Amino acid sequence: MRPRIHYYSDCPFFGGSENMLAIFLGDREFQTAFDMVFTYRYNIRYQEGLSKKIPISPAFHQVRLFDHYDLYDDIDREVPPSFRKIVKGLVNLFLIKYLFLIMNLFTLYRHFSKFDIDLLHINNGGYPGAYSTISAVFAAKLAGVKRVVYVINNIPVGYRSPERWLDYPIDRVLIHFVTQFVTGSNFTREKAIQILNIPSDKIMFIHNGIVPHPVTEAKSQYLSRLGLPHKPFIISVIASLEERKGHIYLFKAIQVIRETHPGIGLPFCIIAGTGPLEEYLKQSVHEMDIASHVLFIGHEDHVFNLINASDCIVLPSIKNEDLPFVILEAMFSGKPIIASDLAGIPEEIGMNSGILIPPGDYKRLADEIMTLMADESLRKYLGKNAENRFRENFTHEKALKNYFALSMKLLGDEA
Repeated sequence: MRPRIHYYSDCPFFGGSENMLAIFLGDREFQTAFDMVFTYRYNIRYQEGLSKKIPISPAFHQVRLFDHYDLYDDIDREVPPSFRKIVKGLVNLFLIKYLFLIMNLFTLYRHFSKFDIDLLHINNGGYPGAYSTISAVFAAKLAGVKRVVYVINNIPVGYRSPERWLDYPIDRVLIHFVTQFVTGSNFTREKAIQILNIPSDKIMFIHNGIVPHPVTEAKSQYLSRLGLPHKPFIISVIASLEERKGHIYLFKAIQVIRETHPGIGLPFCIIAGTGPLEEYLKQSVHEMDIASHVLFIGHEDHVFNLINASDCIVLPSIKNEDLPFVILEAMFSGKPIIASDLAGIPEEIGMNSGILIPPGDYKRLADEIMTLMADESLRKYLGKNAENRFRENFTHEKALKNYFALSMKLLGDEA
């Protein structure tokens, strides 16, 4: 009888850190070796994203859970800005997130008890991230699950904020219950040891991989569809429109190029993604008078078509990263990359396979963009090295091999 691995995730949308789940669930070797079940918090947006990656299966289950971050979203929509911090403070004062944590614990306990689970694999964006993943660890313990893998896909949050003070004893018990922590980068592993005091022998890193998709539109065809048939140098940013992704610093870099090199043509920026800063960023490019050089295209289903149509991929993140999937996608595609020297990004981009800049340094970003614009041979050199580095280190086959070995080891150990 095949051992059962039960995957669990709670995310508001199917983002980068969820891609490894789709890879596990769709892999033939995993399907042959394990009886796989997947549970996720009921969320239409998440399910739509999931269905684009892998066909929805009877082995996939939704559970209705509560998340205090949903209350934060409601507050951001309904409460005037001057009162939002006060209302969120009241949510924390009344310990609503812990009430939800307990409610979710019993919901997940009832759910997990329906299955004979040999290994529970929890996928989380960061830590604490979605608090239902904490509930899942305790629910698994109550349900008699002996092996729990907990994946942290971002830098953990420490205990300086009062919002995290009461989490400390919960974290200590959770760390005791989890069999193995996994991070996507060595950087995040070291941060988790430092911030959460996870024993070093209880946490490892496995670099994520991606499944490349074919390019279905030629560059000229794709750009024509966007109404951009004659743009000389195209920069693309493929990221959710959040502060942490640093879009505003790319726009400032474009301003710098215009002011310091008024005689040359500016690069054209394609911004793919959605998020809470969409209106702010659109307003910003108008205020900076660069709107004619920026196009927001929203969510892009065919990311590899956009990457193929681009001359350079930029990721100007300023915080809360781990091992961004978009960099791996650009590396596979042989594109030059400029990205922030942040978190696990230097583990992706080697010395000769991309350009790293200090987070928020838009003047340096402007200089590097100018360098790539002027030097086609450098673009080809960086792109080819990036492609080679991807094939050596970041294929989905390599990631699957490492996770398969971990699963077999844990399933073979006495609990």
